[in-house]
Amino acid sequence: MARAERHCPDRRALRPGDRGPDGQGLLPQGLRARRERRLEGWHPLRRHPRHHPQGVDAGRVGRALAGMPAESVEHLVIGAGPAGLRAAQVLAEAGREVLVLERHADVGPKTCAGGLTRKAMDALAALGLPESATTTHVGLARFAGGATFALDAERCTVHTISRRALGQRQLAWTRAAGAEVRAGTPARRLDLAARTVVADGRVHRWRHLIGADGSDSAVRRALGLPCPRRYFACEYNVPHAEAGPLRVECDAEHLANGYFWVFPHAEYVSIGCGSETRLVPPGALHRYLDARCARLGVDTRAVPFEGATIEVDFHGLHFAGGAVHLAGDAAGLASSLTAEGIYAALVSGEAVARGILEPGYRSPALARWLRTKRQHDVASRLVARAWARRLLLPLFAALGRWGPTRRRLADWYLDG
Repeated sequence: MARAERHCPDRRALRPGDRGPDGQGLLPQGLRARRERRLEGWHPLRRHPRHHPQGVDAGRVGRALAGMPAESVEHLVIGAGPAGLRAAQVLAEAGREVLVLERHADVGPKTCAGGLTRKAMDALAALGLPESATTTHVGLARFAGGATFALDAERCTVHTISRRALGQRQLAWTRAAGAEVRAGTPARRLDLAARTVVADGRVHRWRHLIGADGSDSAVRRALGLPCPRRYFACEYNVPHAEAGPLRVECDAEHLANGYFWVFPHAEYVSIGCGSETRLVPPGALHRYLDARCARLGVDTRAVPFEGATIEVDFHGLHFAGGAVHLAGDAAGLASSLTAEGIYAALVSGEAVARGILEPGYRSPALARWLRTKRQHDVASRLVARAWARRLLLPLFAALGRWGPTRRRLADWYLDG
């Protein structure tokens, strides 16, 4: 069983509507001012529960920082996932100085089915990803225990690529643009007030900080944003297994408003499931996945179980007077209905970078995604109720099989 991730406390809860009309603005002026006053009063020599372990002498910490070598960078990105690397690439291509810190030695791998919707594939193809680097499928679906049916062949083409392969492609593009990426370099002792972070035995000072460090984002926590991470997904990546075609199944009886998936790749198949933790605990998801793999005849005894939470609560991109930014999963941009996150990571990373280069910039692609996400979030909250699942899932199945509506349903699910 995956180690349970700790949930950060909601110390500074935000009010509903804490974003601009396009979803990309700052927090309301009053709340933002109060937060910035708190940040201004923060100092590394004081004990602070989010930054210093309990019992550590704060003065000793301050002296240790003072004795460290220091360097300054214009733009510091924490996290080398799709969002962080895309932001770094855009900034570097504009001639800006960029440093990316990635805690893992290997850039790319994470718990993810590795599916690219048509819009995600289009975005990556524009950056240089050839279709030959992916495996192409037309998805199948099953709702509420009914029959499995083929989705629209044009709208529901899904490309699969391992997250490591995608990460290595983006890493090459980002370095070619001129950004420096340091893998195996975790960021510690983040101080938003002083604009410093410790990494690789050095104090790094920054002008702009981009938190692209995933659902368990240290930057998000430092901003005091709520981080419920209420969605949990788990999978087995089984080498050279045969588990049938790519498909998604909404098993309301066992997964509530979540789903089960089979995503074949060139050298392995991703078999997984996910749901809200308040409806289906992670342990129950693990047992369900083991049972489904056994029914498929897939031996997972020698395959690592992978699990992770997904942040889906969005509160904006720009904070602390425009000096701190969030992108991708750290910003809570994944869909709470489909858990799709790669496309949102790409467009938000680019939007944050362009917003730094051109203050006031608004991304049309991100605005479209935010509209879709809001609709997905409403639908997800609705089908979290048992009576709504009994009513709506059979309706979705009927709409998905009927010609005039199947394209619209596919567009809403996958191409918003």
